[in-house]
Amino acid sequence: MTAQLSPQPTKARPTRFGRFTVLAAFLWSLLALPIGLWQLLDPEHGPYTHENFDPTIRLPEAVPDFAAPAALIVAGLLGLLIARAKPRLWPLTALYAAVFGLLLTTTSPMAFAGYMCAFVIPVAVLVGPVLLARGAAARIVTGAAVAGLVTALVATGVIDPGMFGGFLKNFGTALGDQWALLFTQVWAVAGGAIWTALTLNLLLMRGDGKCGRAWLAPHRAAKWGRVASWIAFACALPYGLLRMTWLTPWAMLGGPAGEDFDPATRVWGLLLGFAALGGGVLCLGMTQRWGTRWPFWMPVVKGRPVPPMVAIVPASIVASLMTFVSVPFVALGIRQDAFEIVWAFPFYVWGPALGAATLAYAIRRGVVKPESIG
Repeated sequence: MTAQLSPQPTKARPTRFGRFTVLAAFLWSLLALPIGLWQLLDPEHGPYTHENFDPTIRLPEAVPDFAAPAALIVAGLLGLLIARAKPRLWPLTALYAAVFGLLLTTTSPMAFAGYMCAFVIPVAVLVGPVLLARGAAARIVTGAAVAGLVTALVATGVIDPGMFGGFLKNFGTALGDQWALLFTQVWAVAGGAIWTALTLNLLLMRGDGKCGRAWLAPHRAAKWGRVASWIAFACALPYGLLRMTWLTPWAMLGGPAGEDFDPATRVWGLLLGFAALGGGVLCLGMTQRWGTRWPFWMPVVKGRPVPPMVAIVPASIVASLMTFVSVPFVALGIRQDAFEIVWAFPFYVWGPALGAATLAYAIRRGVVKPESIG
């Protein structure tokens, strides 16, 4: 009688997703060391001394100035060690994601991102009609009509080219003044995303190195991804529609009114509103046909498959940014007793919803497979 041998658990081989999160966490932790030393050695001009740095949780005044940068250096050193954390250490990686992604971020990255998107709107308004026209002749005629209309609006003073030049100048000045703060803020948001990805990887792992993947099946992902994309689209409506009220005498959400009317300010508000609505429409692309094949109005590439990473990379960046600035936005609304900020900027829903829609898109396009996680 032969003894029946029980199957021995096999050790899981590292996956591409797992290797990427480990490497990213290691490199991010390595960068924490010079940032901490920068603030420690130059506390008057360090990135965390800028007047616009307003973290969610402020340290008591009794805490010495060297304590925070010293803690950052220690966190970087510890991060180098826990980048290859075992599944049972996921609470520690989750703590890193929460502290750096939610507590050390401010509203500055989202503000700059919003203004950068607003710059795209005038270009889209001018180029959009030309791209939507069918046929070469129609596009030539449309382009000539758009050029003629813009020329007439400039000649009659409706459009002031100098106003847009002033926008660019002010934006460049602000960027030059806050580059150090923005650099560390981007680093913090990236850290939140990296440590979150590492935590999810550890949570999905089971004792035998496998993970539960039923919800990752493409047909399941298509369903919850569609719901997530529509939720993300809905989150763009409050801010976008409120900005549209700046076209009326009853401007809302800080809009100019009465004698304080400033055309430049109003244009900025409208551009930001259109940028938000445009971002909401792009969220729907995760489940629409034009998110997988270039639409007819795209020259050269129309009808061809959209490379998955063209949608996944920017959507992942935006989802991470929205998620990790959501807490600072809520804190700002509470501190300033301006609760309209809380519901006008629902990043706490928008970011996770867009992230879920992006993950579902990646699964449907075959970029992320159930066996590639864990």
